[in-house]
Amino acid sequence: MSEEINLKPEVIIALIETSGFEKEEVAKKARISLKSLEAGKLTVAQIKRLAQVLKRPVAAFFSDEITPLPATPDYRLNREKRINPEVYLAQRKLIYLREKLKELGAENTVIPSFEPGLSPFQQANAFRDYLKVDVLKNQKPGDILKHYKKVLEDRLNLLIIEYPLKPEGLEATDDVRAFSIYSEISGVVLNETDNPSVKLFSLFHEVCHLLRRTSGICSLEYGVEERYEEETFCNQFAAEFLVPSSDLREELKNYTLAGETILEDAGHLSKIYGVSKQVILLRLLYLGVLSREKYYSLKQELESTEIKKQGGYRNWEEVFKNRTGNLTIRTVRRKLQENRLSFYEALTILDVKTNYAEKFLYE
Repeated sequence: MSEEINLKPEVIIALIETSGFEKEEVAKKARISLKSLEAGKLTVAQIKRLAQVLKRPVAAFFSDEITPLPATPDYRLNREKRINPEVYLAQRKLIYLREKLKELGAENTVIPSFEPGLSPFQQANAFRDYLKVDVLKNQKPGDILKHYKKVLEDRLNLLIIEYPLKPEGLEATDDVRAFSIYSEISGVVLNETDNPSVKLFSLFHEVCHLLRRTSGICSLEYGVEERYEEETFCNQFAAEFLVPSSDLREELKNYTLAGETILEDAGHLSKIYGVSKQVILLRLLYLGVLSREKYYSLKQELESTEIKKQGGYRNWEEVFKNRTGNLTIRTVRRKLQENRLSFYEALTILDVKTNYAEKFLYE
């Protein structure tokens, strides 16, 4: 029988609390009795199994204390549902990268201030002026997303990563689609498996939270009767930034938006701006083109006919780059060039295989 090691019970409990799992679940998954888990008396084999379940390094179980996750307002539609363990993992990833950036001397995020009392539409236009960017049109959503990511990273020193935020196969719309953490080095996490058009809206929704000096865990319901005023404001901000009212009015001159062609017209407009059809419907509602009743009717029709694509080819180099973020890669590359960081240390921070790290750091 293997010898038991006495670990700090409070450390074990803290690791579980920051995993998104319940103690009973962890005990079952790791094949450890609940009594042993709570007492912190575990064998080496049990610690290794526990590390796999909680997705933590073995060394974490020998720590003196575990830093709690920051309190983040939960704006999901179904707040009574437990947040997925994938979200907890993504939070820990973002916080880890943020701390590494601070250690490497990265500059703090720059959050601009605007006149108090601006509407979300006014603030969106003021923010576009601040960034000095034009409205991007007639481009692939993925290209628009990359462009805006770079602008936000360069102008704000904002950490933006993508990570899986829901279990594989879960398509519930009330699950977490994105979240943001406001701090010295602020960060946004987008759901890795969402379509680029959805990520695009999520990105600016979360940026709005940061501009308001807040954090948020969001499910991003495209509606006008959200439970939370904060979410309504951020939705309106994101919609105006990506599809400005003045520009959309000009585009609408080419469409009738009547009868059975509305969803077809929304499809054409979504391709022009790189956003989803639901965002276009939301913009038409805000402009008064659609009544609330008509909006919800079309929204329901759209949701019932949309086909969600699953699987397919994945560019793993792009996936790993997005999981680390351009701000992290750029900072690590600079420190490596200055000989203030070894390649091994850089590899550890990036958490990718050597061949990917070489591409990221020496491209």
